[in-house]
Amino acid sequence: MQRLRLLPTPVLLGLATLVVMVPAFAALGVALAGEQWYPAGDMAQAELHMRGFFAHPPLVGAAGRIVSDTGVQGSHPGPSLWVALLPVYVLGGRSSGALMAAVVSVHLAAVAASLGLAWRRGGRLLVWAVGVALILLMRSAGPDFIIEPWNPWLAVLPFAVFVLLVAEVVQPTSQSWLDRRHYIFAGAILVGSHCIQCHAGYVVIVAAGLLLALGAIVCSPVPGARLSGFGRALGGGAVAGFIIWLPPILDQLRRRPGNLEILWQHFGSPSEPAMPLSQAIREIATQVNVLGPWLTGPGSGSPSLTWARYLGCAALIALWAWSWMVSRRRQWFDLNVMLTVSASLIVVGALAISRIFGPFFEYTIRWMWVLVVLTMVGCLVVAARVLGAHIDHRYRKNLQVVGGLMTLAVIVASSLQLANRLNLPGPTDSKITGALHSQLKEVLDPSHRYLIRFYDPYTLNATGFGLTLALERSGFDVGVDPVFAAAALPHRTRVSSDSDEILWVVVGPAISRAAKDANLRQVALFDPRTPTEQANGNGLLESIAIGLRNANREDLLPSLETPGASLLFAEPPLPVDIAELVRQLILLGQPVGVFSINPGLQPALLE
Repeated sequence: MQRLRLLPTPVLLGLATLVVMVPAFAALGVALAGEQWYPAGDMAQAELHMRGFFAHPPLVGAAGRIVSDTGVQGSHPGPSLWVALLPVYVLGGRSSGALMAAVVSVHLAAVAASLGLAWRRGGRLLVWAVGVALILLMRSAGPDFIIEPWNPWLAVLPFAVFVLLVAEVVQPTSQSWLDRRHYIFAGAILVGSHCIQCHAGYVVIVAAGLLLALGAIVCSPVPGARLSGFGRALGGGAVAGFIIWLPPILDQLRRRPGNLEILWQHFGSPSEPAMPLSQAIREIATQVNVLGPWLTGPGSGSPSLTWARYLGCAALIALWAWSWMVSRRRQWFDLNVMLTVSASLIVVGALAISRIFGPFFEYTIRWMWVLVVLTMVGCLVVAARVLGAHIDHRYRKNLQVVGGLMTLAVIVASSLQLANRLNLPGPTDSKITGALHSQLKEVLDPSHRYLIRFYDPYTLNATGFGLTLALERSGFDVGVDPVFAAAALPHRTRVSSDSDEILWVVVGPAISRAAKDANLRQVALFDPRTPTEQANGNGLLESIAIGLRNANREDLLPSLETPGASLLFAEPPLPVDIAELVRQLILLGQPVGVFSINPGLQPALLE
């Protein structure tokens, strides 16, 4: 222990970062050691954005459930996530494994920055508390969070950095950092903008944090420093904001409608009703909870999903109030400011949750996990300081040993849980994509230009995008219809007249109709299900149809066999029992056939 204390602070923080990341490294190791992963759906779209980065730099983020007034699909605000993933992806040879490693690298950078800021604010005790809390958060988020290149995941840990940067602007921990406050504010703009560009759901919470930081500069206790500090903060922030928001601005100027315009139309005039107040209260109590999903995971076994959610919420509020008063009275302003910032943003977040419109998905407010985690960390460190003042120094080493053993237990347990629960993202879609790819590369002509079209009632064209990526990786010239420009990028779009051959990716029962079409030629076919699973799949289809009729939702019956939005996104939402049957059907997979047709011909299956 004495030797560790002699090491330079950067080395100690580097070691602490590696220790915190052990569970993530374990999950990544298991993923890379397993079978080859063929990204599909959103994961394939992410890699499609990465593959052509230098030739066709993406100016916007991942495609989302964002639609303009005229029905044009939009994307999340900016390309920050692609830039963050790029170094490790390129160094790793642009493989799907390198993409998973790149995701872990983003988590690694965020953990390192969080621990560094924690060191400045609260020393070793706060570093330890933040480190353990981040391990628990990653364990609860699950192995998908660790390795999936999904845009909502890539903003979560950077948001912790943002909150700690805001706290540093509100109350710098040293005179040198006070003098560089405008640089810290610019850093908060960069990190907060990254979170927004990953997922538009961060706009309100990040804007509130930046306004809080700017207000603290304006209210500086040194009168002469207010105006100069405010001016420097605005100047530095404007430069940082211009740099990171230049790509979306260029996109807006280059096309109509630009993505910023689509975002404004989608969120400025929503066509769906806001969340009912009763549901908003339940969701807030679930999240703002001492035993919330940040600790137990989002699964159905969490006590925060029962009536106990309200007790857990009240307990967190009481713990925060006690910690805030104690830290204020004892002038522990490092912790008091951290508690103030996190609580202020939780209040703003609660208001934002009450204004969510359309179907609600928990991952869209995953920033609340970070706010609750940092609140719990602040409270526990306050309690530890109070307790430490009453413990004889002779027993403190014993407590440190106990704390070290508990930390080791958390690391080992989290590593084992993440490794044991790990599956490649979209395992069924990966299996289907890999099997079809191996068949297609034997029969397709490398000199042809292919247009890939989708007929998929179930998985939002997951296999279609997976095959687009896999065939492009194998050297084939492939593209998709212009309507999918947000998902595959505009340079991959084409029309039938610019293609030598059209490939239809047909999912589910429509395969039998396509096989009878004289204009279509089957070139690949794969069913991931065993005979027993095929029978179960047919039974699930019948049960879903019966459930829809019983729920007076006959209007959704065509969705079982014709393309359109997934039933899981139906509005109003499906009854819970029917939604669960749909999830089982999707997880089970469907047969997928690939059919070739000459340009200009229309397959009868679309009638």
